[in-house]
Amino acid sequence: MAAIAKAAIYVVALAVIAPFLYDRYVGFVPLLANRAGKFVEFRDSTIKDVRVKFGGDIRNCEDVMLVEDLGIALLSCDEGRDRWNTVMGTFRPDLDVKNGKLYIYDYAQQNPPKGELRAIILKNFEISDSFHPLGIEYDHIASTLYVVNHALSGSRIEVFTVDFPSATATHTQTFKHELLHTPNSIHSLGNGKLYITNDHYFPSAVSPILSKIETFSGLPGGTVTYIDINDPQAARVVARVPFANGIAMLNSTTLAVGSSSKPGVYFFDVESDQSLVFKNVIRAPSSVDNLSVDGSGALLLAGHPDPFRLMHVSKNRWACVVGSDVEEERRACGCIAPSWAGEWTEARGLRTLYKSEGFCSSTTLVRDVERGVGMISGLYSDGILQFSL
Repeated sequence: MAAIAKAAIYVVALAVIAPFLYDRYVGFVPLLANRAGKFVEFRDSTIKDVRVKFGGDIRNCEDVMLVEDLGIALLSCDEGRDRWNTVMGTFRPDLDVKNGKLYIYDYAQQNPPKGELRAIILKNFEISDSFHPLGIEYDHIASTLYVVNHALSGSRIEVFTVDFPSATATHTQTFKHELLHTPNSIHSLGNGKLYITNDHYFPSAVSPILSKIETFSGLPGGTVTYIDINDPQAARVVARVPFANGIAMLNSTTLAVGSSSKPGVYFFDVESDQSLVFKNVIRAPSSVDNLSVDGSGALLLAGHPDPFRLMHVSKNRWACVVGSDVEEERRACGCIAPSWAGEWTEARGLRTLYKSEGFCSSTTLVRDVERGVGMISGLYSDGILQFSL
């Protein structure tokens, strides 16, 4: 009887753990197929005239968003990410950690006297506490820019009023909240109402081991939090997603959230009170980072087809010194993490658009369909990748 009971326990345990193991298998197999030596380059016929822009001017640009009616792109770049990356777990405040910057790129060249790329001047903003921008969101009606700032003293949301002609952003508010412990990406509903993703339950700064366990296990520790900056008491968690990353409204009733640890996109129905109801999930052949929606209504994804190489880069990047004569410091600036970008539509499903080792660590794909221009940003890349449609 003891042997039968023991066997029964094993069977029950296997039945419980089997779905989890299978889910992890499904998630990791495509990523393992993209390891060094096995990686296959691909470029869709719609991706033309690919070139890196501003390679000597900007680096480590994690997020990019288009303001299409003005023909400009907003870029969130952080040179200090080499030594301070709260998502990847790099913390070297003992070294020189440079502050990040925001840029305006006039990709339509409507204002040629002012140049294509301009650093945004931050007014009424004290950055002595450090400025390390990650996700950005722009409320066009209110001329308000929201920025996730992973400052050395703690993460928060910075709020600016933007004036594009003068390339200035006046700081109006720093927003902190206990439900924003690992903020990553932002989507604005207007009037200060936001959906913000938290990528982890366990921050790397608090527990690197638990944070990594959360990542690789695919546990739904990440959250989508509804925030009204004018009514902080109304804040609440409205969804849980494993390593919740990019976020975008696909249409007026559907919210999409990218997952970096269970590679794919989670779709939610948006209720009238901003609550979210899980709808479905699609798998992707890459760890998904940021999301955007283009003028045709297609959901655009970018991410990391080999997260293990990305981890290798982030682990050694702290030693990078651009232009150094020291070989070790110069070598640390290299990047071996490949890129992947794709699109999803309900009619055609998910398809890969770009997959390459030639551009490093893709995070965001955007495109202006009307002007025939697209861009990809990279977590540890120099410049941005621009292409024609």
